[in-house]
Amino acid sequence: MSRPNWNDDDDLALELSQALHSDAIEQQVVEAARAARRWRASDPDAELALLLFDSDVDRSALVRNGHAEPRRTLLFGSGPRQVEIELGEDGIEGQLIPPEQALVLLVTIAGESVQTTADAVGCFTFPGPHSGPVRLEWTVAGDRLVTTWIATSSGQPTER
Repeated sequence: MSRPNWNDDDDLALELSQALHSDAIEQQVVEAARAARRWRASDPDAELALLLFDSDVDRSALVRNGHAEPRRTLLFGSGPRQVEIELGEDGIEGQLIPPEQALVLLVTIAGESVQTTADAVGCFTFPGPHSGPVRLEWTVAGDRLVTTWIATSSGQPTER
């Protein structure tokens, strides 16, 4: 067995990439790419609602916090339409802005979905917990909107 030549940058980079290579991460990337392609192929007219606010970003600026971790709040929007959601171990609660009744879907990266209806003031709930990347889809006044993927792992959701 020959020893690696770490004086050569290419050999060192190859050794490092092999050491850090994770099949689980690679599989997640492949699944995310497939999901993005499925979404684009299935509904090319859907409008992407971008992340406008993430309470975790604000909390990360705090030096210390003596309180228990609150639920995470995310705000997504596209034009005048927005959705505010709170993520927690007990599920996802949200409200459409402006408040309207609508069918809201929670879609997993595997393409599975669960649906609920937003009430007259735009509120909806998806009991949890939810794991893995998910996104929300809703249709209001003929406009179909979807959020970016929200990865939830070990109870700590993060937006992607």
